[in-house]
Amino acid sequence: MISASLILLGVALSGGLAYELFGRQLNGRLPLVLAFGGAYLIGLIFLHLVPEAYDHSPQVGWYVLLGFIIQVVLEWMSKGIEHGHVHLPKSKNATMPWGIYFSLCLHALIESMPLTESHGHDHAGHQHHHVHATDLWAGEMNTQLLMGLGLHKFPVALVLMGMLAALNLPRWRRWGLLVGFGLMPLFGMGVYEALVHSGTAWSEHVPVVASGLLIGILIHIATTILFETGDGHRFNQAKMAAVVLGLGLAALSLG
Repeated sequence: MISASLILLGVALSGGLAYELFGRQLNGRLPLVLAFGGAYLIGLIFLHLVPEAYDHSPQVGWYVLLGFIIQVVLEWMSKGIEHGHVHLPKSKNATMPWGIYFSLCLHALIESMPLTESHGHDHAGHQHHHVHATDLWAGEMNTQLLMGLGLHKFPVALVLMGMLAALNLPRWRRWGLLVGFGLMPLFGMGVYEALVHSGTAWSEHVPVVASGLLIGILIHIATTILFETGDGHRFNQAKMAAVVLGLGLAALSLG
């Protein structure tokens, strides 16, 4: 759990560092990074996440829809920063857009909850889920999902740092807010494990609910990214190549 959270924290910090070093020079490359990551997420969803979720429960579709709706609300709050939309303040005295920041943090928390690998064991016709995370540093994790979240988190962190810089915040405060965003996966996985091991009557349903919410959120993000990767919603050759490479990597990673 901690190893996965450290990786995602490192990805978030790398996105912030990339903005600090290269700034606006990366704007032209950002659509390619987003297209590659969005295509990988699409492959991950339909080749890995959806089959496994429906294998655990045929009712998971309800949670997928709920996740989709949650992401619609979160995107309304964040103004689309999850898929590369940059909304720079027009005034030098603009206040911190806390709605955008908190929606990004909540999004990162929810989508990371199923990161620790859960395995189902059938006993007497009943499905039980056990999360193997007794060793917090070497616990099993969903490597493919970790890669997908990393590809998604890097451009989000880059855009977030750009927005914070445009607000003329002191550097220490920008990096403090970015670290807070980068730590959300740790809190998400902690909440997930606490719920799974709570011993309540509904704790065994937590993996299915979390997986469904994740799928719904990622479907919204990935499809929005792919539809908006080109000017006028059109693809050029470079972006088409990025999509093909992303789908190919998703297929190879499941072997």
